[in-house]
Amino acid sequence: MVTYLLKRFVIVFLVLLSINSYGQWNNSFFDLERDDTSEGLVSLSIENLNYFRNSEYKSRIDEGRSLFGYQLWPELIYQASTNVQVSFGMFLQQDFGSDELYKSTPTFSLQFGKKGHMVRFGTLMGSMQHKLLEPIYDPERIIENRLENGFQYVLSKRKIDGEFWVDWQKMIYQNSPFREEFTTGLRIEPKLPTKNNNHQISLPISIVSFHKGGEIDTSKMPTISNFNFDYGLRYVARNPNWFDSIDLQGHAIYYEDISTETENYIDGLGQYVSVAAYKNGFGVMLNYWDSHQYHNPMGDAIFRTVSMRNPEYIFDYRKLIMARLSWEKVIKENLHFLIRTNFSHNLKEETNDFIAEFYFRWTPTFGLFSVKE
Repeated sequence: MVTYLLKRFVIVFLVLLSINSYGQWNNSFFDLERDDTSEGLVSLSIENLNYFRNSEYKSRIDEGRSLFGYQLWPELIYQASTNVQVSFGMFLQQDFGSDELYKSTPTFSLQFGKKGHMVRFGTLMGSMQHKLLEPIYDPERIIENRLENGFQYVLSKRKIDGEFWVDWQKMIYQNSPFREEFTTGLRIEPKLPTKNNNHQISLPISIVSFHKGGEIDTSKMPTISNFNFDYGLRYVARNPNWFDSIDLQGHAIYYEDISTETENYIDGLGQYVSVAAYKNGFGVMLNYWDSHQYHNPMGDAIFRTVSMRNPEYIFDYRKLIMARLSWEKVIKENLHFLIRTNFSHNLKEETNDFIAEFYFRWTPTFGLFSVKE
């Protein structure tokens, strides 16, 4: 049965490849947009994400669960000059079935943007907007760990796309009984020249580091430093026959642990192939994942070889095939709907995992008044 499924997967993969191919999900549905507006304008921007995500895991790598609730993030935005924007807000999150707010956090950001360059200090445009692959960054973090704070530089040019950021997650002071924690990321995607603008070839590269440590704390815990590296090749076709867009991606992904005391593995690797196609808001995607001793501190647990459920469950090898469907609908301006399903089959354990999720996102902006300095 497994051999049959694998053969069918390879056949479908080759068919899609032969007509050109759209890789990892296009997660622009979740992007936080803060474009420059009229100088001196003060506006109210509302970010409302309503979510339901249910995972049914039969493998021992993680436990299934349901996430159901909403996020509300109103911000006052002041366009201080042509290229400078200042934002103050309050991020609120409520999980249904709970009497208390899951999160209530003030936010602040100072943003400067000009000619394809953007620098942001404070609350970042983070989460899936980093455009990282799921083996490195878990898409469930849009629900559980959406806010990131620190520094961010974004480059957006015709021939290159990139980003550098620092997400400072835990601050320590003199004699703090815990370690400081922060994440640093670098993503760069140079685009190779092509004769036709409808065809694009690029070389995405990502490096993400995770650090726990410090010199002025009293925790006496070891310093943890982990890295994930991603080297990829991507081909994108726009408006090919039968589809709006098609994308093929292949990636070599690595894990490196240089901690003073290693947790599980010193290093590991994974191979990730992704093929997807979109038409009129519908999407279909196939993935293949093959890994050996791979770990990902912030990635989707389904790709790792150390169980989230029980650290004693260690799987040196993981081989997964995935089939996914999505549908995105613009209900009206600033109100979007997204539904996705993900079926995953583990070739090593002969187990199946399933995820179903849907989101409503409402993002209105109201101009309030102008301020003249």
